[in-house]
Amino acid sequence: MIKELAYVIAVAEKGNVSKAAESLFISQPSLSRFIKDLENRLGVTLFQRINNRLILTYAGEKYVETAKKITELYARLEQELSGVNNELSGRLRIGCAMLRMAYNMPAILKTFINKYPKVDIQLYEHYTAKGIEDLLLSGDLDLAIINPRKLPKLIYIPFFEEELLLAVPASQMLASKGVVKAGFKYPWLDIRLLHNQPYISLNGEQSIASKALEIFSQNRITPSTILRVKSVETAFRMAEVGLGCAIIPETVARFSKVPSPPLLFSFGDPITKWELAIAYREGTVLSNAALEFIHLVKNLPMPG
Repeated sequence: MIKELAYVIAVAEKGNVSKAAESLFISQPSLSRFIKDLENRLGVTLFQRINNRLILTYAGEKYVETAKKITELYARLEQELSGVNNELSGRLRIGCAMLRMAYNMPAILKTFINKYPKVDIQLYEHYTAKGIEDLLLSGDLDLAIINPRKLPKLIYIPFFEEELLLAVPASQMLASKGVVKAGFKYPWLDIRLLHNQPYISLNGEQSIASKALEIFSQNRITPSTILRVKSVETAFRMAEVGLGCAIIPETVARFSKVPSPPLLFSFGDPITKWELAIAYREGTVLSNAALEFIHLVKNLPMPG
């Protein structure tokens, strides 16, 4: 029964029998035959084809609406039954942008694996938050560690906040413009002074690239982009050798061991902050392993 419900839900979500069959690891003819037999048995049409896409009929909408409720209830039942055994196990698929995988995940994973060695952890890395979000939305991940972009179909649980900094080469004139302000950890720089200054930009769909564009728009500035790179670490290294400024999370600066780091400045009033969150798809029934992972991350001291 649960498998039958899952088949119809998959076709509804994919809008295509071939893609649904691939996600379910069954053949396309078998799934097509199953849907046809189910419609015959129920005496209703669940799907209609419009422009090569399968769209739910009214009966199909009602079927899927109820099917989702039943599968969620069944998943909760399985979750409760699995809790009878105190030794946590199962599979947990976690996604993370490469920056966070390098800097934030090692301590988290070490603590979790030491506590729950029988949980099968599967890690997925991507250069961009969007890539991780797509994997969450497609059901290929259970959880993700990302900077939240408030997508409507994702649930975010914030657990860490850090400052965004402007890294400025010591040789650049801008480096002499910082001022000491009470309550600021770093010298403060008016971000508007970055207008027309050499700048190292990110070239993808990274969250920090979107945040930087938002900052520039709010302050009506346009830096002079010298290079576009894929990672924040690379941008920081480019600033180190004097090619231009870069906006970076404090985490990158804190763990950096470069011999001649660029000068670091706070900007904004109040300072510009950057949030990190655990994310999962709306409607997901979280396993015990996922719930424990969330609890651990929320309570694990992060570098400050």
